[in-house]
Amino acid sequence: MKRLYLSFAPPARWRSARQGKWLENPAWRQLRRKILDRDGYTCNYCGYCSEKFQIVDHIDGNPENNAENNLQVVCQMCNLIKHAGQGCVIVGIVDLYKKSKFTQNEIIRIAREMRDRGAGDARIIMRLGLEETARFRQDLDYLKGLYGFVASRPSPDENDMYSKWAEYHKLHNNRANVDKHQTRLMEQNEQG
Repeated sequence: MKRLYLSFAPPARWRSARQGKWLENPAWRQLRRKILDRDGYTCNYCGYCSEKFQIVDHIDGNPENNAENNLQVVCQMCNLIKHAGQGCVIVGIVDLYKKSKFTQNEIIRIAREMRDRGAGDARIIMRLGLEETARFRQDLDYLKGLYGFVASRPSPDENDMYSKWAEYHKLHNNRANVDKHQTRLMEQNEQG
């Protein structure tokens, strides 16, 4: 796994309207599918695998650089950490901390697993040892000393990509848990 750090894309590198139109282009869709297949629909930072809502990310932050070696799959949660300005300021669901018992990659993985088992943010934050909140600043050296936590509070825009993924993940995870429970019951009935 690649090491994940809080970062941000400077406003000058944000995707322009022209670049946004490129995302609708069949050539981009074909390239995106190729990268998703190459990376097995698996996030390069935390290992989360999903057939929907994974992001094909520009490693160097340049949306014009579509070389295959500059593209990687990242999950919605890791994307909010990699683009902390978006996560902290625009979407408003990433909280920053000065201390943690775990690496940023582990924070994402453990938070998702605990949330899937029904844990609330306070319990997850305690388990992760997250302490001393901090404010977002567009300063990479400052951000490298911090840890990001993707909170469970809803995004102000329920139609943004993260919110859509969160609903999909919750539904998919609940179905998987129901299937596991039904399998256990069937096994118990066969043994009993």
